[in-house]
Amino acid sequence: MKVHIKEYLKKDSPIVADGGMVTALYDKGFYINRSFEELSVTDPQAVREVTKHYKTAGAKFLKTNTFNAVEPKLVNNGLQGQCENILRAACKVTKEVAGEDAYVLGAIGPLGVVIEPLGPTSVGEAKDYFKKNIEVFVNEEVDAILFTSFHDLRELETGLMAAKEVDPNFMIFAQISVQESMKTSFGSSMQEFVELTNKYNVDVIGISGEVGPSGSLTATTQLSQLTDKPLYIAPNAGLPRYVNDEYIYMCNPDYMGKYAKRIVQAGAKIIGGHSGVHEPHILAIANALRMTQGVTKSTSKAGLKQQLPSSLIKLIDKPQKKVAIRERSSLGKYLADRKKIVSVEVVPPNGVDIDKFLDHCQALEEGGVNFINIPDGARAVARMSSLQLSSYISQKYNLEPIPHFTTRDRNLIGLQSDLLGAYVNGVRNVLIVTGDPPKLGNCPGATAVYDVDAIGLTHIMDRMNQGLDLGGNTFGKPSQFLLGVALNPTASNRELEIQRFKYKIEAGADFAITQPIYSLKSYKEFFEELGEVKIPIIMGIWPLISLRNAEFLKNEVPGVDVPDWVISEMEKANGDKEEALKRGMDIAMKTIGEAQGLVAGFQVSAPFNKVDVAIDVIKATM
Repeated sequence: MKVHIKEYLKKDSPIVADGGMVTALYDKGFYINRSFEELSVTDPQAVREVTKHYKTAGAKFLKTNTFNAVEPKLVNNGLQGQCENILRAACKVTKEVAGEDAYVLGAIGPLGVVIEPLGPTSVGEAKDYFKKNIEVFVNEEVDAILFTSFHDLRELETGLMAAKEVDPNFMIFAQISVQESMKTSFGSSMQEFVELTNKYNVDVIGISGEVGPSGSLTATTQLSQLTDKPLYIAPNAGLPRYVNDEYIYMCNPDYMGKYAKRIVQAGAKIIGGHSGVHEPHILAIANALRMTQGVTKSTSKAGLKQQLPSSLIKLIDKPQKKVAIRERSSLGKYLADRKKIVSVEVVPPNGVDIDKFLDHCQALEEGGVNFINIPDGARAVARMSSLQLSSYISQKYNLEPIPHFTTRDRNLIGLQSDLLGAYVNGVRNVLIVTGDPPKLGNCPGATAVYDVDAIGLTHIMDRMNQGLDLGGNTFGKPSQFLLGVALNPTASNRELEIQRFKYKIEAGADFAITQPIYSLKSYKEFFEELGEVKIPIIMGIWPLISLRNAEFLKNEVPGVDVPDWVISEMEKANGDKEEALKRGMDIAMKTIGEAQGLVAGFQVSAPFNKVDVAIDVIKATM
């Protein structure tokens, strides 16, 4: 009868783990347009063969075929409701192969969603997803639960919390994926990883995927300096190449075996593999490790560190001090000096003809307006780029633009690239928004990206202002963006809006602009419940032009609170367009008058691009 896994970990010699299940199944002819985890149900023999080959090669730790068997990813593959069946089937196959001389690790990978504060999935929802898997693994009596290849430490912490709630005494392994910078793609350092795993008494920690053997050696060397926990290192087989419509990992088994020995000498207790690491690689690792029997971290890590080139012993990039907001832009100086701000929102053109838009800019400049807000694909309608247009305006007019920038249309790479380009072209103010779903607009078939939401993008840009990219890597001179965020004080779910607003401030927001406000009562109630307001608030104002306009905002625009008295006022116009416009302007001016002293300024929308209406409201109240 095999000893408990905790006792097995105490043996002096290193332990061999298996390789990458998904890439091994891919090599067997199963293509990428399916769930590989579902194969545990539909083709268990294929999964059994891969697992058995790893064991025959020398692996004593075998992962279940469940890396992507988490509810959000299964739903994307049309497998909603199948999570438990897949998990149980995978456990059955792996336990059968493991028998009495190998150990089963219940593998859990990232959820495939971004959780708060960077994304829309709540910690509670994420924890429930993790619990579903953990409960099955505990009931199926796997030897340990393995959280593997995580980038977001907050997501990993959510999983660890779930594990401790299900069974506080169950064996837990945790691995992160690091890039060549020795940080995760979310910018988390190994020091932070170690602190997190200490907090939850994780039994084994390590690195999985992203880097190959060389990068894993560097990671092991650093990690071994930070902890005495057993280290489980699982490199990729180098970087993949795309050849003849297939991804191929080029790292050969002999190279993997050579580095496996070095990684153990650097302090690893367990070594296996991730993507592209197959049976021959594991066999090479097992053969190489037979020559390292009795080698321990305490006797080897210091010596190995001295042998490594200094370029491999990377330092954690330090953030630089952010420039004061008054030095970033005219808007920042207005905010710092508590000078009243007035901006007008003008929708950009939906084609290449910008003559009318430029006429609007000229009218604003002549009307004494200093700032112009430019939406980014509002209502999911394709229009001219807000960033490009802002750069053009700042060069042609005495107006400082505040472009909106949505996370809907660009992935993490595109977001950062566009912002860096905009910065070079003089854009400094940005209002960060998540963006309306594409189905609302004129391209309903368009794909929504949403790698992060507005909170996540605020975090990214705040890092840029500290000279760091999302991964925490320095890029030299910091940017000087002034970060604005949207706020809806009259949202129906006030508790959620308050929570998200606090996250935005925590992420680095410098100011906020609200949705159109018609009810000062609701506005004040929101801030009474919020408590201390840590950043300046610019109030959104939308002058109504008709009863239909008012009814639409009240009934069809989520979160805009149009009180009954406003509807009654607009009804009194009796269909007279001029009278309706007058009443709408009076309501806007009344709101501005009552809000004086409560806010840092006002963003007055040009209703249906009627810039003259916005200018008249401003002249009558400022």
